[in-house]
Amino acid sequence: MLSTDQISVLQNILDNEEELIIALAEENNIKSDASIGVAHFLLADVNNFSKMSTHQNFHYENSIKPLIYKVLCDGMLGEHEDGSSSCIGDGFIDEESLLGAYIEQDMRCQHCVQTTDTWHTNNP
Repeated sequence: MLSTDQISVLQNILDNEEELIIALAEENNIKSDASIGVAHFLLADVNNFSKMSTHQNFHYENSIKPLIYKVLCDGMLGEHEDGSSSCIGDGFIDEESLLGAYIEQDMRCQHCVQTTDTWHTNNP
């Protein structure tokens, strides 16, 4: 079952950034229109998550879940040269902050946002 926060994030993605689902579907060589359909199916009724077929679950796992569950934080400075994260938290954006991260197009966890904001406040 999707949490209330995940439902809100998924609704926002469908309303404003559907191309994120399309891009993940294309990266995984699956039909993007089917992935979009699964997203709509999940939003139609909170109980639909448990009713997904194997095929629908495949689309969820590959083109929807990565956008709403354990979404990686961009870190305070983005990626390091070696590809590692500059995140000072656990590496993920918490569910409660994820919708705001998409809306603000600032994919950092609350720890990275707060630390950066505090630094800028103290170092004008």
